[in-house]
Amino acid sequence: MNLKSQISLFEQKLKRHKINFTKQDERIIIKKASIDVQQLLIYFTIPLILGVGITIGILLFIIFYGIYLPKIRIVYGLAFLSGFALIGFAYASLHRIRKKKKENHASKILFNRKLTIETKTKETTYNAENVATIKNTIKIHGDNILTGTVFLIDKEGNKITIISIEGFKSNHLRDDLVWFENFFKNYLELTS
Repeated sequence: MNLKSQISLFEQKLKRHKINFTKQDERIIIKKASIDVQQLLIYFTIPLILGVGITIGILLFIIFYGIYLPKIRIVYGLAFLSGFALIGFAYASLHRIRKKKKENHASKILFNRKLTIETKTKETTYNAENVATIKNTIKIHGDNILTGTVFLIDKEGNKITIISIEGFKSNHLRDDLVWFENFFKNYLELTS
């Protein structure tokens, strides 16, 4: 597969994983990640509101009406625990979303077989001369959401994140991570 068709497929995969990028002439610029409002709403705001609502509702009901029957105590206890579980899920999701934003904090520019990573303080260019290898990892979160990261290791041993993506099915995420890894190796013309 030639480089032009690989770049076209690369752009399609970036779109599928909702990674913000632009194309300017021959440059592909992967922009800094912004917080995905839809993810924030679905995984943080709604569970937090439901959890707090359930917890407060059960507490108010107990305060005003009391609990007299043993079977009702079990139901209230389970509902109360589910409210706390939803709150815990919301905060775990917020942590995951913030971590993904932190990992994608820099702009990445692909141009002329080089990868330039721009942060607020510096700009570093990587190519076959200063990159040792490119690898990927997958982390499983308690809520069955998987986070995959493609990173490079430079000749000095520093680990630099290129992209971070999320998914639910490990085989699809693994396939995309391996594809991204091979794409960057090919683009930077790494021999290993």
